[in-house]
Amino acid sequence: MNAVVSVCLLACALGIIVYLLSRRETTRRSQYGPAGLSEFRTGLALDECFDRLDTCSDTDLFAYECRRENDGSFLLHLTLHQPSQQPLDTLYTLRLDPGRQTVVTLIFIREAFGYKEPLFPPAMLDEFMLQKLDAHRTK
Repeated sequence: MNAVVSVCLLACALGIIVYLLSRRETTRRSQYGPAGLSEFRTGLALDECFDRLDTCSDTDLFAYECRRENDGSFLLHLTLHQPSQQPLDTLYTLRLDPGRQTVVTLIFIREAFGYKEPLFPPAMLDEFMLQKLDAHRTK
């Protein structure tokens, strides 16, 4: 009887640990920043943003692909950190909203091997957006 109680207590404890860890992951992904939503603003017009994203250069911080999906959304796929030649496989949903300032929203989707946040620090994404679109982080 004692063994049955011990097994039940162990199962309950494991269930609680799994629940708490899953809640922690949900909270972390819902926060702003590299593991969720990043927002930038630029004084460039919407068309100028698209033109700049269409023009890839060896001087860009990241090598990337920006493609329109069938549903009209855009995917930004960072494939290489050019200064170090470090390969990447970081995918974002990209949204551009026109206005007095164009709002650039990046929503992190995935990193290589299932990592739940980008392998590079947020400051590198900030530098890329400043270099590419003259955009500054607001969230």
